[in-house]
Amino acid sequence: MRVSAATLPLSWRRAGRRLSGLPFTSWPAHLARRVRRAAGQDPALGDLTHAREELARRYLRGAGIEFGALHFPLRVPGAVTVRYADFKPAAALQQSNPDVTSITAPDIVTDFESMTGVEDQSQDFVVANHVLEHVEDPLRALKSVSRILRPAGVAYLAVPDKRFTFDKERRITPLEHLIKDHVDGPDWSLAAHYDEWCRCVDGLSGDAHAQKLAIMLEQRSNIHFHVWDYPAMLDLFSHVATRAEFALDVELSMLNGIEVIWILRRRA
Repeated sequence: MRVSAATLPLSWRRAGRRLSGLPFTSWPAHLARRVRRAAGQDPALGDLTHAREELARRYLRGAGIEFGALHFPLRVPGAVTVRYADFKPAAALQQSNPDVTSITAPDIVTDFESMTGVEDQSQDFVVANHVLEHVEDPLRALKSVSRILRPAGVAYLAVPDKRFTFDKERRITPLEHLIKDHVDGPDWSLAAHYDEWCRCVDGLSGDAHAQKLAIMLEQRSNIHFHVWDYPAMLDLFSHVATRAEFALDVELSMLNGIEVIWILRRRA
């Protein structure tokens, strides 16, 4: 496993104060506004686009898929071909995100955990920015990423660091939890995730908490099921890199404002 630790502090030193274009695509509007306001007070919350585009220029080649782009697709080099995937068609995405304009219409409607409909070893790259925290079984999702990548293909994943998002009061998801979600299925932990969300993100208690929790369980609401800081992400991706069934090596990790960008490469 190769992790470019030397690059980690660089984005912190270079981070500016702007948050224009942040990928708040799946965040509730009031939470997105909360983080945008904080940007004027915390220099660590910088413009994410520069580092993202530089790494795209360096690592993305050929033809691939971006999952969950919504209105903020990754800008890629001109010679690169991208198809877009999401778990809902464009009309449903627009209905769920009425404040968002210029939604990127998905070419493929599928979920990130299974990538059903995408053929094995058919992609040169997979991009998923601020998506992994939304899946109930991240290890299953990473196996699907490996399945659809060609040998030497690249997974480009930006994962938010909980310290700089509305997840800051939530407990870090340990690797053992992720393994249990994968082995036993994620249903066992859903209620605990929703309970924590209601308390720590929505700030609810009493009857309001109970009512919101019941609604989320009934609707199986999409939230940040899992939260990480950098050491917890390193635990996750180190586990993936040392397991033959994933066939993924860590090529680079880089702190970038509120997120960490991970570049994984498919083994032959």
